[in-house]
Amino acid sequence: MNDDPVVVIGAGPYGLSIAAYLEARGLPVQVFGKTMQFWANMPDGMHLKSVWSASSLADPTAEYNLDRYTSAIQALHREPIPLPYFVKYGKWFQQQTVSHVDPTYVHGLTRDGEQFHVELADGRSLKARQVVVAVGIESFAEIPAFARDLPSSLATHTQVHKDFEQFKGKRVAVLGRGQSSVQTAAFLHEVGAAEVEIIARGPVVWINRKLYRYTGPAKHVFYPSSDVGPPGYNWLIHFPLLFRQLPAETRARVEQRAIRPSGAPWLRHRVEGLVGVTEAEIVRATPEGDALRLDLSDGTSQTVDHLFLGTGYRPHLERLPFLDPALREELAQHDGFPVLNRWFESSAPNLYFAGAIASYNFGPLCRFVAGAKVSARQIRWHAERQMRQPVFAGVGVGQSETSAALAGKA
Repeated sequence: MNDDPVVVIGAGPYGLSIAAYLEARGLPVQVFGKTMQFWANMPDGMHLKSVWSASSLADPTAEYNLDRYTSAIQALHREPIPLPYFVKYGKWFQQQTVSHVDPTYVHGLTRDGEQFHVELADGRSLKARQVVVAVGIESFAEIPAFARDLPSSLATHTQVHKDFEQFKGKRVAVLGRGQSSVQTAAFLHEVGAAEVEIIARGPVVWINRKLYRYTGPAKHVFYPSSDVGPPGYNWLIHFPLLFRQLPAETRARVEQRAIRPSGAPWLRHRVEGLVGVTEAEIVRATPEGDALRLDLSDGTSQTVDHLFLGTGYRPHLERLPFLDPALREELAQHDGFPVLNRWFESSAPNLYFAGAIASYNFGPLCRFVAGAKVSARQIRWHAERQMRQPVFAGVGVGQSETSAALAGKA
Protein backbone atom coordinates (compact mmCIF):
# COMPACT_ATOMS: atom_id res chain seq x y z
CA MET A 1 0.00 0.00 0.00
CA ASN A 2 1.15 3.53 -0.76
CA ASP A 3 2.06 5.32 2.50
CA ASP A 4 1.06 8.82 1.42
CA PRO A 5 -2.16 9.91 3.14
CA VAL A 6 -5.43 10.65 1.48
CA VAL A 7 -5.88 14.35 2.21
CA VAL A 8 -9.46 15.46 2.88
CA ILE A 9 -9.97 19.23 2.64
CA GLY A 10 -12.96 20.13 4.80
CA ALA A 11 -14.32 18.93 8.16
CA GLY A 12 -18.06 19.35 7.70
CA PRO A 13 -20.57 16.52 7.15
CA TYR A 14 -19.01 15.49 3.83
CA GLY A 15 -15.37 15.65 4.88
CA LEU A 16 -16.05 13.77 8.12
CA SER A 17 -18.18 11.11 6.42
CA ILE A 18 -15.56 10.47 3.73
CA ALA A 19 -12.79 10.29 6.33
CA ALA A 20 -14.88 7.85 8.40
CA TYR A 21 -15.23 5.52 5.41
CA LEU A 22 -11.52 5.73 4.59
CA GLU A 23 -10.34 5.16 8.15
CA ALA A 24 -12.69 2.19 8.54
CA ARG A 25 -10.69 0.48 5.79
CA GLY A 26 -7.37 1.28 7.43
CA LEU A 27 -6.31 3.89 4.88
CA PRO A 28 -4.02 6.70 6.03
CA VAL A 29 -6.11 9.88 6.16
CA GLN A 30 -5.38 13.50 7.00
CA VAL A 31 -8.34 15.86 7.41
CA PHE A 32 -7.84 19.63 7.36
CA GLY A 33 -10.41 22.15 8.56
CA LYS A 34 -12.34 23.11 11.68
CA THR A 35 -14.94 20.50 12.64
CA MET A 36 -18.48 21.66 11.74
CA GLN A 37 -17.32 25.29 11.65
CA PHE A 38 -19.69 26.52 8.94
CA TRP A 39 -22.67 25.08 10.80
CA ALA A 40 -21.45 26.41 14.15
CA ASN A 41 -21.36 29.92 12.72
CA MET A 42 -25.06 29.86 11.78
CA PRO A 43 -27.67 31.51 14.07
CA ASP A 44 -28.35 29.45 17.20
CA GLY A 45 -32.10 29.88 16.77
CA MET A 46 -32.02 28.06 13.47
CA HIS A 47 -33.43 24.58 12.84
CA LEU A 48 -32.46 22.22 10.03
CA LYS A 49 -34.58 22.20 6.91
CA SER A 50 -33.83 18.50 6.41
CA VAL A 51 -35.90 15.87 8.19
CA TRP A 52 -34.44 13.49 10.78
CA SER A 53 -33.92 10.57 8.38
CA ALA A 54 -31.90 12.80 6.04
CA SER A 55 -29.61 14.45 8.61
CA SER A 56 -27.21 11.74 9.77
CA LEU A 57 -23.57 11.78 8.79
CA ALA A 58 -22.33 8.59 7.13
CA ASP A 59 -20.12 5.79 8.43
CA PRO A 60 -19.83 2.30 6.88
CA THR A 61 -21.88 0.53 9.56
CA ALA A 62 -24.41 3.33 10.14
CA GLU A 63 -23.49 2.95 13.81
CA TYR A 64 -23.02 6.66 14.49
CA ASN A 65 -26.24 8.14 13.17
CA LEU A 66 -28.55 10.64 14.87
CA ASP A 67 -30.52 7.87 16.60
CA ARG A 68 -27.34 6.49 18.18
CA TYR A 69 -26.26 9.96 19.31
CA THR A 70 -29.68 10.64 20.83
CA SER A 71 -29.46 7.40 22.80
CA ALA A 72 -25.85 8.06 23.82
CA ILE A 73 -26.67 11.40 25.42
CA GLN A 74 -30.11 10.23 26.64
CA ALA A 75 -31.94 12.97 24.78
CA LEU A 76 -35.36 13.10 23.17
CA HIS A 77 -36.02 12.91 19.44
CA ARG A 78 -36.50 16.54 18.33
CA GLU A 79 -37.79 17.61 14.95
CA PRO A 80 -37.21 20.04 13.36
CA ILE A 81 -33.63 19.52 14.49
CA PRO A 82 -32.18 22.50 16.41
CA LEU A 83 -28.91 23.71 14.93
CA PRO A 84 -26.87 23.48 18.17
CA TYR A 85 -28.00 19.86 18.56
CA PHE A 86 -26.82 19.03 15.04
CA VAL A 87 -23.44 20.75 15.56
CA LYS A 88 -22.85 18.78 18.76
CA TYR A 89 -23.83 15.59 16.92
CA GLY A 90 -21.30 16.33 14.16
CA LYS A 91 -18.51 16.81 16.69
CA TRP A 92 -19.51 13.60 18.48
CA PHE A 93 -19.48 11.76 15.15
CA GLN A 94 -15.95 13.01 14.48
CA GLN A 95 -14.74 11.84 17.89
CA GLN A 96 -16.16 8.37 17.28
CA THR A 97 -15.06 7.81 13.67
CA VAL A 98 -12.18 10.10 12.67
CA SER A 99 -8.98 9.79 14.65
CA HIS A 100 -7.71 13.32 14.08
CA VAL A 101 -8.74 16.56 12.40
CA ASP A 102 -6.08 19.22 11.86
CA PRO A 103 -7.80 22.63 12.20
CA THR A 104 -5.32 24.28 9.83
CA TYR A 105 -6.67 25.54 6.53
CA VAL A 106 -5.27 24.46 3.16
CA HIS A 107 -3.92 27.47 1.27
CA GLY A 108 -2.51 25.77 -1.80
CA LEU A 109 -3.02 22.59 -3.82
CA THR A 110 -0.77 21.82 -6.78
CA ARG A 111 0.09 18.74 -8.77
CA ASP A 112 3.63 17.46 -8.35
CA GLY A 113 4.10 14.63 -10.86
CA GLU A 114 1.88 11.77 -9.75
CA GLN A 115 1.42 13.35 -6.33
CA PHE A 116 -0.21 16.47 -4.98
CA HIS A 117 1.56 19.15 -3.01
CA VAL A 118 -0.54 20.55 -0.16
CA GLU A 119 0.41 23.92 1.38
CA LEU A 120 -1.05 24.80 4.77
CA ALA A 121 -1.84 28.20 6.24
CA ASP A 122 0.77 27.80 8.99
CA GLY A 123 3.61 27.21 6.50
CA ARG A 124 3.68 23.41 6.66
CA SER A 125 3.35 21.30 3.56
CA LEU A 126 2.87 17.64 2.71
CA LYS A 127 2.60 15.26 -0.21
CA ALA A 128 -0.53 13.31 -1.03
CA ARG A 129 -1.26 10.81 -3.76
CA GLN A 130 -5.02 11.38 -3.41
CA VAL A 131 -6.96 14.50 -2.42
CA VAL A 132 -10.67 14.93 -1.64
CA VAL A 133 -12.11 18.45 -1.86
CA ALA A 134 -15.10 18.54 0.51
CA VAL A 135 -15.20 22.20 1.48
CA GLY A 136 -18.94 22.76 1.79
CA ILE A 137 -20.60 25.90 0.46
CA GLU A 138 -19.16 28.83 2.42
CA SER A 139 -16.82 29.97 -0.36
CA PHE A 140 -19.65 29.77 -2.93
CA ALA A 141 -21.83 32.57 -1.51
CA GLU A 142 -23.46 34.38 -4.43
CA ILE A 143 -23.36 38.18 -4.39
CA PRO A 144 -25.47 39.98 -7.05
CA ALA A 145 -23.62 42.33 -9.37
CA PHE A 146 -25.31 45.45 -7.97
CA ALA A 147 -24.02 44.65 -4.44
CA ARG A 148 -20.41 43.61 -5.09
CA ASP A 149 -18.94 47.05 -4.45
CA LEU A 150 -21.13 47.95 -1.48
CA PRO A 151 -19.45 48.27 1.94
CA SER A 152 -20.16 45.50 4.45
CA SER A 153 -21.68 48.11 6.78
CA LEU A 154 -24.58 48.41 4.32
CA ALA A 155 -24.94 44.98 2.66
CA THR A 156 -23.87 41.46 3.59
CA HIS A 157 -24.66 37.88 2.65
CA THR A 158 -26.91 36.17 5.18
CA GLN A 159 -24.24 33.56 5.96
CA VAL A 160 -22.02 36.02 7.84
CA HIS A 161 -24.50 36.63 10.67
CA LYS A 162 -24.79 34.47 13.76
CA ASP A 163 -26.84 36.98 15.78
CA PHE A 164 -28.80 40.09 14.92
CA GLU A 165 -28.88 42.20 18.09
CA GLN A 166 -26.96 45.02 16.42
CA PHE A 167 -29.92 45.58 14.07
CA LYS A 168 -32.43 46.33 16.81
CA GLY A 169 -34.31 49.48 15.86
CA LYS A 170 -32.89 49.48 12.32
CA ARG A 171 -34.68 49.51 8.96
CA VAL A 172 -33.61 46.38 7.11
CA ALA A 173 -34.44 44.51 3.91
CA VAL A 174 -33.79 40.89 3.01
CA LEU A 175 -33.31 39.95 -0.63
CA GLY A 176 -34.65 36.53 -1.60
CA ARG A 177 -37.41 34.12 -0.57
CA GLY A 178 -35.47 30.96 0.20
CA GLN A 179 -34.79 29.42 3.60
CA SER A 180 -31.90 31.70 4.56
CA SER A 181 -33.93 34.78 3.62
CA VAL A 182 -37.10 33.96 5.52
CA GLN A 183 -35.27 32.80 8.63
CA THR A 184 -33.12 35.96 8.59
CA ALA A 185 -36.28 38.04 8.32
CA ALA A 186 -37.82 36.16 11.25
CA PHE A 187 -34.74 36.65 13.45
CA LEU A 188 -34.56 40.36 12.60
CA HIS A 189 -38.20 40.87 13.50
CA GLU A 190 -37.75 39.04 16.80
CA VAL A 191 -34.74 41.10 17.92
CA GLY A 192 -36.76 44.27 17.37
CA ALA A 193 -35.70 45.67 14.00
CA ALA A 194 -37.84 48.74 13.31
CA GLU A 195 -38.82 47.63 9.81
CA VAL A 196 -38.22 44.28 8.10
CA GLU A 197 -39.07 43.79 4.43
CA ILE A 198 -38.49 40.77 2.20
CA ILE A 199 -37.78 41.74 -1.40
CA ALA A 200 -38.23 38.87 -3.86
CA ARG A 201 -39.35 38.08 -7.39
CA GLY A 202 -42.48 36.39 -6.11
CA PRO A 203 -44.33 35.41 -2.92
CA VAL A 204 -42.75 33.25 -0.25
CA VAL A 205 -43.48 29.56 -0.92
CA TRP A 206 -43.76 27.32 2.14
CA ILE A 207 -42.86 23.64 2.14
CA ASN A 208 -46.03 21.61 2.65
CA ARG A 209 -45.56 17.84 2.78
CA LYS A 210 -49.24 16.89 2.77
CA LEU A 211 -48.61 13.34 1.56
CA TYR A 212 -46.04 12.87 4.32
CA ARG A 213 -48.38 14.07 7.05
CA TYR A 214 -51.63 12.40 6.00
CA THR A 215 -50.76 9.06 4.38
CA GLY A 216 -49.56 7.12 7.44
CA PRO A 217 -47.12 4.28 6.66
CA ALA A 218 -47.64 4.92 2.94
CA LYS A 219 -45.71 8.17 3.30
CA HIS A 220 -42.51 6.22 2.66
CA VAL A 221 -43.81 5.41 -0.81
CA PHE A 222 -43.98 9.09 -1.63
CA TYR A 223 -40.89 10.25 0.28
CA PRO A 224 -37.52 8.44 0.41
CA SER A 225 -35.38 8.89 3.51
CA SER A 226 -33.26 11.57 1.80
CA ASP A 227 -36.38 13.75 1.31
CA VAL A 228 -34.95 16.12 -1.33
CA GLY A 229 -37.39 17.45 -3.91
CA PRO A 230 -41.16 17.04 -4.42
CA PRO A 231 -42.82 13.60 -4.82
CA GLY A 232 -41.94 12.08 -8.16
CA TYR A 233 -38.63 13.87 -8.43
CA ASN A 234 -37.39 12.87 -4.99
CA TRP A 235 -36.93 9.17 -5.77
CA LEU A 236 -34.86 10.01 -8.85
CA ILE A 237 -32.74 12.41 -6.79
CA HIS A 238 -32.36 9.74 -4.08
CA PHE A 239 -30.17 7.66 -6.44
CA PRO A 240 -27.37 9.98 -7.62
CA LEU A 241 -25.54 7.24 -9.53
CA LEU A 242 -28.69 6.81 -11.59
CA PHE A 243 -29.25 10.56 -11.78
CA ARG A 244 -25.83 11.08 -13.41
CA GLN A 245 -26.89 8.85 -16.32
CA LEU A 246 -29.58 11.33 -17.36
CA PRO A 247 -28.94 13.86 -20.15
CA ALA A 248 -27.45 17.12 -18.87
CA GLU A 249 -30.57 19.08 -19.86
CA THR A 250 -32.80 16.74 -17.85
CA ARG A 251 -30.51 16.92 -14.82
CA ALA A 252 -30.63 20.71 -14.94
CA ARG A 253 -34.44 20.79 -15.11
CA VAL A 254 -34.82 18.38 -12.20
CA GLU A 255 -32.36 20.31 -10.07
CA GLN A 256 -34.07 23.62 -10.76
CA ARG A 257 -37.42 22.19 -9.71
CA ALA A 258 -36.04 20.39 -6.66
CA ILE A 259 -34.22 23.28 -5.02
CA ARG A 260 -36.49 26.20 -5.87
CA PRO A 261 -36.65 28.84 -3.10
CA SER A 262 -38.93 27.89 -0.23
CA GLY A 263 -39.27 28.24 3.52
CA ALA A 264 -39.52 25.52 6.16
CA PRO A 265 -42.87 25.15 7.99
CA TRP A 266 -41.35 25.99 11.40
CA LEU A 267 -40.79 29.56 10.18
CA ARG A 268 -44.19 30.30 8.72
CA HIS A 269 -45.91 31.61 11.86
CA ARG A 270 -42.86 33.75 12.57
CA VAL A 271 -43.01 35.54 9.21
CA GLU A 272 -46.54 35.69 7.80
CA GLY A 273 -48.36 38.82 8.92
CA LEU A 274 -45.25 40.05 10.73
CA VAL A 275 -42.80 40.77 7.91
CA GLY A 276 -43.62 42.72 4.76
CA VAL A 277 -43.03 41.24 1.31
CA THR A 278 -42.36 43.33 -1.81
CA GLU A 279 -42.51 41.37 -5.06
CA ALA A 280 -39.83 43.07 -7.14
CA GLU A 281 -36.15 42.96 -8.02
CA ILE A 282 -33.45 45.37 -6.91
CA VAL A 283 -32.08 47.16 -9.97
CA ARG A 284 -29.78 49.57 -8.16
CA ALA A 285 -28.39 50.08 -4.66
CA THR A 286 -26.87 53.47 -3.83
CA PRO A 287 -25.20 54.44 -0.54
CA GLU A 288 -26.61 57.62 0.97
CA GLY A 289 -24.55 58.42 4.04
CA ASP A 290 -25.14 55.67 6.60
CA ALA A 291 -28.13 54.33 4.67
CA LEU A 292 -28.74 52.48 1.42
CA ARG A 293 -31.24 53.47 -1.26
CA LEU A 294 -32.78 50.54 -3.13
CA ASP A 295 -34.37 51.20 -6.53
CA LEU A 296 -36.79 48.41 -7.42
CA SER A 297 -38.08 46.99 -10.69
CA ASP A 298 -41.65 48.10 -9.87
CA GLY A 299 -40.56 51.75 -10.01
CA THR A 300 -40.53 52.27 -6.24
CA SER A 301 -37.58 52.78 -3.92
CA GLN A 302 -36.77 52.01 -0.29
CA THR A 303 -34.16 53.37 2.09
CA VAL A 304 -32.72 50.92 4.61
CA ASP A 305 -29.94 50.79 7.15
CA HIS A 306 -28.82 47.36 5.96
CA LEU A 307 -29.52 44.91 3.15
CA PHE A 308 -29.22 41.16 3.77
CA LEU A 309 -28.45 39.10 0.68
CA GLY A 310 -30.24 35.77 0.90
CA THR A 311 -29.04 35.03 -2.61
CA GLY A 312 -27.85 31.49 -2.08
CA TYR A 313 -24.71 29.76 -3.29
CA ARG A 314 -23.26 29.10 -6.70
CA PRO A 315 -20.51 26.45 -6.75
CA HIS A 316 -17.64 27.28 -9.11
CA LEU A 317 -14.07 26.02 -9.27
CA GLU A 318 -12.75 29.58 -9.45
CA ARG A 319 -14.16 30.20 -5.98
CA LEU A 320 -11.78 27.63 -4.48
CA PRO A 321 -8.77 29.92 -3.89
CA PHE A 322 -6.42 27.12 -2.84
CA LEU A 323 -6.61 25.42 -6.26
CA ASP A 324 -3.50 26.12 -8.30
CA PRO A 325 -4.54 27.84 -11.58
CA ALA A 326 -2.65 25.25 -13.63
CA LEU A 327 -4.45 22.43 -11.83
CA ARG A 328 -7.81 24.17 -12.28
CA GLU A 329 -7.18 24.49 -16.01
CA GLU A 330 -6.44 20.77 -16.17
CA LEU A 331 -9.93 19.92 -14.94
CA ALA A 332 -12.73 19.12 -17.35
CA GLN A 333 -15.61 21.31 -16.25
CA HIS A 334 -19.09 22.53 -17.13
CA ASP A 335 -20.09 26.05 -16.11
CA GLY A 336 -17.57 25.98 -13.27
CA PHE A 337 -18.48 22.49 -12.00
CA PRO A 338 -15.88 19.72 -12.32
CA VAL A 339 -16.98 16.85 -14.55
CA LEU A 340 -16.71 13.71 -12.44
CA ASN A 341 -16.78 9.98 -13.03
CA ARG A 342 -18.91 7.66 -10.91
CA TRP A 343 -16.20 7.61 -8.22
CA PHE A 344 -16.47 11.41 -7.81
CA GLU A 345 -13.03 11.61 -9.43
CA SER A 346 -12.19 14.55 -11.68
CA SER A 347 -10.21 14.48 -14.92
CA ALA A 348 -7.11 15.03 -12.76
CA PRO A 349 -6.41 11.47 -11.58
CA ASN A 350 -6.91 10.95 -7.82
CA LEU A 351 -8.48 14.36 -7.25
CA TYR A 352 -12.05 13.99 -5.97
CA PHE A 353 -14.83 16.52 -5.33
CA ALA A 354 -17.77 16.04 -2.96
CA GLY A 355 -20.67 18.18 -1.80
CA ALA A 356 -22.40 20.95 -3.75
CA ILE A 357 -19.51 21.25 -6.21
CA ALA A 358 -20.37 17.70 -7.39
CA SER A 359 -24.03 18.45 -8.08
CA TYR A 360 -23.64 18.95 -11.86
CA ASN A 361 -23.12 15.21 -12.26
CA PHE A 362 -24.84 13.76 -9.20
CA GLY A 363 -27.74 16.12 -8.65
CA PRO A 364 -29.22 18.15 -5.80
CA LEU A 365 -28.75 15.40 -3.19
CA CYS A 366 -25.12 16.57 -3.06
CA ARG A 367 -26.29 19.92 -1.69
CA PHE A 368 -27.68 18.26 1.45
CA VAL A 369 -26.25 16.16 4.29
CA ALA A 370 -28.04 13.09 2.90
CA GLY A 371 -25.66 13.04 -0.08
CA ALA A 372 -22.61 12.36 2.09
CA LYS A 373 -23.13 8.59 2.14
CA VAL A 374 -22.91 7.90 -1.59
CA SER A 375 -19.89 10.15 -2.08
CA ALA A 376 -18.09 8.58 0.90
CA ARG A 377 -18.80 5.06 -0.35
CA GLN A 378 -17.71 5.74 -3.92
CA ILE A 379 -14.58 7.68 -3.01
CA ARG A 380 -13.53 5.09 -0.42
CA TRP A 381 -13.86 2.24 -2.91
CA HIS A 382 -11.84 3.99 -5.60
CA ALA A 383 -9.22 5.48 -3.27
CA GLU A 384 -8.56 2.11 -1.64
CA ARG A 385 -8.16 0.35 -4.98
CA GLN A 386 -5.87 3.09 -6.26
CA MET A 387 -3.76 3.02 -3.12
CA ARG A 388 -3.30 -0.75 -3.30
CA GLN A 389 -2.05 -0.84 -6.86
CA PRO A 390 0.56 1.10 -8.85
CA VAL A 391 -0.45 3.97 -11.09
CA PHE A 392 1.13 3.94 -14.55
CA ALA A 393 1.62 7.13 -16.53
CA GLY A 394 -0.84 8.94 -14.27
CA VAL A 395 -3.74 6.63 -15.25
CA GLY A 396 -5.70 4.82 -12.56
CA VAL A 397 -8.93 2.98 -11.99
CA GLY A 398 -11.90 4.69 -13.54
CA GLN A 399 -9.95 7.04 -15.79
CA SER A 400 -11.67 5.70 -18.88
CA GLU A 401 -14.86 7.22 -17.49
CA THR A 402 -13.21 10.57 -16.99
CA SER A 403 -11.89 10.43 -20.55
CA ALA A 404 -15.48 9.99 -21.66
CA ALA A 405 -16.38 13.02 -19.57
CA LEU A 406 -13.76 15.06 -21.39
CA ALA A 407 -15.48 14.05 -24.60
CA GLY A 408 -18.79 15.31 -23.20
CA LYS A 409 -20.28 11.87 -22.53
CA ALA A 410 -20.49 11.92 -18.73
